[in-house]
Amino acid sequence: MILTGPEIRKRVEAGEIRIDPFDPAMLNPASIDLTLGEHLVQYRQLEHEVLDPFAVNPTVRTELVEMGGEYPDLIIRPGMLYLMHTRERVWARSLVSVVDGKSSLGRLGVSVHQTAGYVDPGFDGQLTLEVTCIYPTRLRFGMRIAQLRFHEVVGEVEPYAGRYVGEAATGAVAARPLE
Repeated sequence: MILTGPEIRKRVEAGEIRIDPFDPAMLNPASIDLTLGEHLVQYRQLEHEVLDPFAVNPTVRTELVEMGGEYPDLIIRPGMLYLMHTRERVWARSLVSVVDGKSSLGRLGVSVHQTAGYVDPGFDGQLTLEVTCIYPTRLRFGMRIAQLRFHEVVGEVEPYAGRYVGEAATGAVAARPLE
């Protein structure tokens, strides 16, 4: 069962869902829009390097620095992976949420996640987005980048206790080595 926009609002008001900052204008019929945060992480790859899921891969972190009250545009390019994040921090005690891209960006060839669109109950943090594109595309800090839908779960809920908690759930987060 998917929660409707009015039900999401009701559960935010009851404290069962936290979205910070919460803007009721971002509610949709069955989801809530999330906006683009201010950090960007990219894997630093030299010509013959290979990303290794069992090692720490070198990254470059960029902060979209505020310039005169405006954030600069970011042009993303095909063939690159951009780790970005939602401005909003989200938490739901006993609901599963799923991140989807906005159709307006999808129609431009922008994908906001590769496979990691699933958010376990009890996760508390900003969501890292794995952004790719087919054509060079302009993005801006604070723009609507994704939407989050909430699903009821059946059975006893064991809250998220994985690898991405605390600081590892803030900003754009690169992959940690598999064990």
